[in-house]
Amino acid sequence: MAVNGLEGHVVVITGGSSGLGVQVGQALADAGATPVLAARRVDRLEALAASISAADSVACDVTDEADRHRLIDTVMKRHGRLDGLVNNAGVGATAPAFRTSTEAFERVIDLNLTAPFALSCLAAQQMRTSGGRSIVNVASVLGLRSIGEIPDAAYVASKAGMIGLTRELASQWGRYGIRVNAVAPGFFATEMNAELGDDPEAFPDFIVNRTALNRGGRAGELDQAVLFLLGPGSSYVTGHVLSVDGGMAGR
Repeated sequence: MAVNGLEGHVVVITGGSSGLGVQVGQALADAGATPVLAARRVDRLEALAASISAADSVACDVTDEADRHRLIDTVMKRHGRLDGLVNNAGVGATAPAFRTSTEAFERVIDLNLTAPFALSCLAAQQMRTSGGRSIVNVASVLGLRSIGEIPDAAYVASKAGMIGLTRELASQWGRYGIRVNAVAPGFFATEMNAELGDDPEAFPDFIVNRTALNRGGRAGELDQAVLFLLGPGSSYVTGHVLSVDGGMAGR
């Protein structure tokens, strides 16, 4: 059943071949939208596009400028509109700062911050000619606080930067009707967090004890927050960072 007022919307999701990208794609399809899954894994994308009703897919390396242009151009040629963008692709470089090379740091910043900025600019150029819509950046609770057991200067810097970027782009693009918000997830069972296990009720104590709800995130709890920020229910919300972390940022 279509919900959230997203019927007919076309939404690009980067990092769309796994984890949150897949969940948001399915949730958008269930809401009557057309999710466009963008990622590098061609076979995986094609399989997902076949299994998710109304989904489209575009193989894309978002760190490549030509690929970013091709992604947006392809969406406009196939669908004639672009209503939303979810900047979800990301990577970490977990290690103490003394053991993180400059090259590793730069790779994380390139994918997690530079690419979302560049892609958002391309998407916004299309959106502003059609009355605007919504961009949702996937930040992290680690952009709001540090956790000693998970040292990752590159990831933390990139997600803190994404939070600042969200506010700045919201300030600049509100005049075009383009809303820019972010979600800051806590810890969910995904491929990126595979070492935590599949059961959010049984995550390591250092995570569970830092959350007010005393557990990790469950399937569906994050993608519904993303859908809220994409849809008309958040029409007066921009420049906001929505923490979906069980209360971890406040502790």
